[in-house]
Amino acid sequence: MSGSAVLGRGPSDGLVAEFREVIVNLRPRADAELIERACDVAARCHQGQLRYSGDPYITHPVAVATILAGLGDVDEVDDQTLCAAVLHDTVEDTPYTMAALRREFGAGTAAMVAEVTALDRLGRRPGRNPIQVMATIRSADTRVVAVKLADRLHNMQTLQFLPQAKQLRKAREVLDTFLPVAQQLNLHTVRSELQALAFAALIRNQPLRPPRRRVILALDIENSTSRPDPVKAELRTMLYELFDAALRSAGVGARHRGRFTDRGDGLLALIDPADQALLFNVVIPDFGQLLTSYNTSLPQPRGRDRQLRVRVVMHTGNVHDDDNGYFGEALDIAFRLLDAPGVKAALREAQGPLMFVVSSDAADSVVPHSLDGSGHPASRHLITAEVAGHEHHGWIHIPTEAT
Repeated sequence: MSGSAVLGRGPSDGLVAEFREVIVNLRPRADAELIERACDVAARCHQGQLRYSGDPYITHPVAVATILAGLGDVDEVDDQTLCAAVLHDTVEDTPYTMAALRREFGAGTAAMVAEVTALDRLGRRPGRNPIQVMATIRSADTRVVAVKLADRLHNMQTLQFLPQAKQLRKAREVLDTFLPVAQQLNLHTVRSELQALAFAALIRNQPLRPPRRRVILALDIENSTSRPDPVKAELRTMLYELFDAALRSAGVGARHRGRFTDRGDGLLALIDPADQALLFNVVIPDFGQLLTSYNTSLPQPRGRDRQLRVRVVMHTGNVHDDDNGYFGEALDIAFRLLDAPGVKAALREAQGPLMFVVSSDAADSVVPHSLDGSGHPASRHLITAEVAGHEHHGWIHIPTEAT
């Protein structure tokens, strides 16, 4: 539910009364008096403060709490979470102290507000690494993460009032950090709205190069995050080298593809669509064979920790790019198919080191002899991913050379 349902320019006491009614309707078992008391404290603390839009500042924390209250039966949203949402900026932006917050609302709510504040400061740190920020957010209390996502969603809903540079920075942060976190918490509605708002901000604020149709190849190393940093670095280097070797052996050189881009625990490659059939029939099988040879060459038993098992997705679509990198719905579709639970499970069960997913869009251009009788790639089963309210399909395919 959007915060706009309760926001206005009226007095803060009217806003608090409206919010109490929302809570009673959406969360009948919530402690409405406790949450109303938190609203009263926040309204008093933020009195006289305005947002860029000119609205009283209290409209923001109330909107954040309203978004959370509208999430339905989400376990992370309890009375403490709603209070923390309402109070999340009081300690950092007003004279209200953490000791007072703890005394009036308890240690649990105070701890959540402190953690939200810590995440805010981490996001503003100069030279911040998006991957490290995302890892820190994922390790936080899931209730705190829910507050942070709702906070960012309302800020994105009112993004047009910020200076252009801030709009672009916040939109990029959403794509790099908040979308994967929302996906992890299964907050698909929040994720879809964040994505739509971020893309709109990038397109609105920056002259874009015309989108280019590309074959999107996204790769991810299985269980990379659980390994020591030196091993992660070694595996990433080897992934780049082996995939580059598979492309070069098939004649897909630098002229036909963009430079590899880091993508979490893997990489992103954008290829000229003219080479799509070659990618399916030659590059992916060769890559599977290279993975097998590499794993076989590792000394045992120490080499087991350095085994490379990889998920790959191939999708085709229009890709936008600006000075900060690539973005667009086509990339999101590819990543969602790549990270689908069914794909990860299939790789765990596979004998070989490679799991390959072909999206329905990419399958349309694959040469006929690579298709089964139904016109789809030879596959084990169908994979479905939802992006911006639409279902997208892919088929798991295990190249013969990789088994």
